[in-house]
Amino acid sequence: MRALPWTLWALLLGAGLGLAAPDEWVTLTNASGTAIQVKLEGKNGERYVLRRKTDNKVFEVPADKLKPAERTMLDAAAKAGEAEMGKLNTAAGHSLFATATFSARPGDEIASALKLRPESSTKFSKSWRHYAGGDYRLFGARPYSIALYADGEGRPTSLSVVFANKGDFGSSAGMAQDHFKGGTTSTASTLAEAMKQDEAAIEKSLTGVLGKPQDQRFGEGNTRRTIKRWDWNGQSLLLSSEENEYVTLQIVPVEFADAGGKTALTKGEIIRKSRQESVVKEANGDVYVGQIPMVDQGPKGYCVPATFERAMRTMGIDADMYLLAMVGGTSAGGGTSVEMLLENVRSSVYRKGRRTKDDTVKELKIRDVKRYIDEGIPVMWTMCAVDEYGNTASANTDKRKSVIDWAAYTTEITAKAEELAKSPKPESNHHICMIIGYNDKTGELAVSDSWGPRFERRWVPVKVADWASQGGLFMILP
Repeated sequence: MRALPWTLWALLLGAGLGLAAPDEWVTLTNASGTAIQVKLEGKNGERYVLRRKTDNKVFEVPADKLKPAERTMLDAAAKAGEAEMGKLNTAAGHSLFATATFSARPGDEIASALKLRPESSTKFSKSWRHYAGGDYRLFGARPYSIALYADGEGRPTSLSVVFANKGDFGSSAGMAQDHFKGGTTSTASTLAEAMKQDEAAIEKSLTGVLGKPQDQRFGEGNTRRTIKRWDWNGQSLLLSSEENEYVTLQIVPVEFADAGGKTALTKGEIIRKSRQESVVKEANGDVYVGQIPMVDQGPKGYCVPATFERAMRTMGIDADMYLLAMVGGTSAGGGTSVEMLLENVRSSVYRKGRRTKDDTVKELKIRDVKRYIDEGIPVMWTMCAVDEYGNTASANTDKRKSVIDWAAYTTEITAKAEELAKSPKPESNHHICMIIGYNDKTGELAVSDSWGPRFERRWVPVKVADWASQGGLFMILP
């Protein structure tokens, strides 16, 4: 939100204001007769949020810069907006909206209203998420995933609600590693019908309060799509339905919607510096990358798009696993070709000034990932997440919390790793996760699965990792 330029302050001083409703354009005229048309978008504390009609720009005006009569009229319009807010919250079924604009509210306030749990917290971003049960409703339809994204200070940047979609709809999978045990009962026809019903319910709820939406092209590259847009109180509500893919509702600041969903490019040197500063070195020899956002793929086989979302966000590129699943050709319930998704996101990566790199190794060694970890770059890795591997990773990670003699610990885990590595290589539970650290002394790798905060960093002997490895390494470079 930018401040009002001095030339416009002059227009406001002494202006006559006839603001009857929050949705109307009104004319502000100064003593010399110069006028501008504005619309009240909302209030941030003691600042009025206005939109200028000539260029559609949004700006804020402090209350003390206006005359009492002007403030009275703006407050009357804001009060009318509060009545509309009540109708919106009733339609939503939750206290989702407030008098403050979307980006001015604390993220945890919105998360609490929607019963979202913390998912990720880094210096640069925060997120909350909830995979809703069957009785949860938002705008008259069941959301499967609700995710709130914010900057490092907790100021919201977007709310993403996914309703009927090919990943979650009909899924019988469990959470985290249990998603391998599930399947899907959905068909193209049942998904299409559910999507049609969800879209109709959401559109009816919003149109009943805010009127008919406008159509708009939104997004970048191969995620560009047509959405239906409603604006209210400095925020835009964007409804999207992609055939056989998903129905989503996003809430974003109006400026982001006005820009068509295009995000600014972060310079490579800034990313490189922040990545290098994210590397943690412990006294026991652990070296790992911190400040990697977590994404919980939920009860479906979305490990590839979820992991790519994490890698892209780490490098300053906005991403969403549901959109990535669409461009990556993910099948119903999950299952994505890493190579296909990588090929389809290259343009997005290049457009934001980043590069991609992929490699294949026959035998996974620490040296294969060490140079990337030292630069703060996570390595996406294809492997088989079978129980023997997962049990080893979890057991060793728990054991590390109370280790006194690291030499003895190393001897113990190495012997067990060598025994497991004699078994035939696994050929099930195909998976992709991140390698985010190493320890040369203990011969371990730190791995991170897109299964929520509990799986942010686990340690596994490199011999066990090589036993489970499928050899694919993928990186997004600054």
